Amino acid sequence: MRFERLSGVAASAMLLASLGQSALADDMTTVRFGVDPYTTGSQIWVAQDMGFFEDQGIDAQITTFATGVEAIDSMIVGRADLAVGLDFPTVTRATNGRLTVLAGIFRANPGWHKLVVADEIKSAADLAGKKIGIATGTLEHLVTVKYLEANGLSQDDVELVGFTSLVELVASLKSGRIDASFVWADGTDKSIEDGEHYVLVDDSAAGLSSSAYITGLTSFVEENPEAVVAVLEAMDAASAYITENPEEAAAIIASHTRAPEDAVLRLLGYNTFKLALTEYERTGFEAISAFAADTMNADISFDTVVVPDYLMQVSPDAVQLGE
Repeated sequence: MRFERLSGVAASAMLLASLGQSALADDMTTVRFGVDPYTTGSQIWVAQDMGFFEDQGIDAQITTFATGVEAIDSMIVGRADLAVGLDFPTVTRATNGRLTVLAGIFRANPGWHKLVVADEIKSAADLAGKKIGIATGTLEHLVTVKYLEANGLSQDDVELVGFTSLVELVASLKSGRIDASFVWADGTDKSIEDGEHYVLVDDSAAGLSSSAYITGLTSFVEENPEAVVAVLEAMDAASAYITENPEEAAAIIASHTRAPEDAVLRLLGYNTFKLALTEYERTGFEAISAFAADTMNADISFDTVVVPDYLMQVSPDAVQLGE
C-alpha cells in the first residue's frame, strides 16, 4: 500500500509539472529568426543560450542561412519572422514596405575591409587606370566607390571588375587579373601571403558609417507588437552581456557557428554591440540608399522603412533622431 501511495504522489507531481510546462509553453510566443553563420547573429545566440528570450516569453526558433542576404530574404519567402543582417543587404531589400527595420544592433568599427594592392601601388593616386576588384552590389562595392571619391578618383578613372565572392577576389589578386581590391576576414592574409601584395589602407579611409540591423516582416511586426518589443528587450540584455563578457560570449557564439572561439573573439572586436537608432545609423543608411538608387534603381529612405517606436519602448535613450 505504501508503494502504491508513493507512486500516486509521484504521478500527481509529474502531472502537475507537465501541466506547468504546458501552461508555460502557452505563454510563450514563437518567433522565427534568420541568422548568418558568422557573428552578425551574436545577440540572437547569446539571448537564446543565456535565457534572455525565455525571460521575455519568446520561443526563439533560429535558422542559420549561408549568408546574411539569405537570412533577410528568408523573411520575404515566409521562412522567418525576423532576421539580422548588415546594413547593405538590409537597405537594398527593404523595398515596397515588405520589411520594417526595428533597430541597429551593432556598429561596425573601422578595419573590417582591407585594401590589398600590388607592390607597385604606393598611394591612392596610383590606382588610376588600374583594375580594382569589387564584390558587386555589396558593402565592399560601396566602400570601394567611397574610397575612390575620398581620394579624388571617379569610377571612370579606374576599371572596376565585378565578382560574386571573396574567394574570387583573392584568387584574382594573386593571379594578377586585378591590381587591387578591398578584402576581408581570412581573405586579407591569403591575399598578401605571396609577398607581392600588401595592405595599403583599411575601410576607415572610405569614411562610411556602418551598422547591422534587426529587421522584421512588416505583417509579423504589425500583428505582434508585444513580441517585437520582447525580442528587443532580450537583444538589449544580450548586447550588455557581450560587452561585459566577451570571452564567454565568444564561446556561446562559436558553439553555434562552428568557428574557433579565438576567431570569434577577434571578430567581436570589430563591432560595438548596442541597440540604437541615431543620426549615425541614418547617415550610413542614407549613403547606401543613395548608392542603391544609382546602381539598382531602388527607392529607399531611412524614414520610410525604419520604425523607432518599438525600440523607444525598450530604451528611449537609444533613439536619438532629429526631425
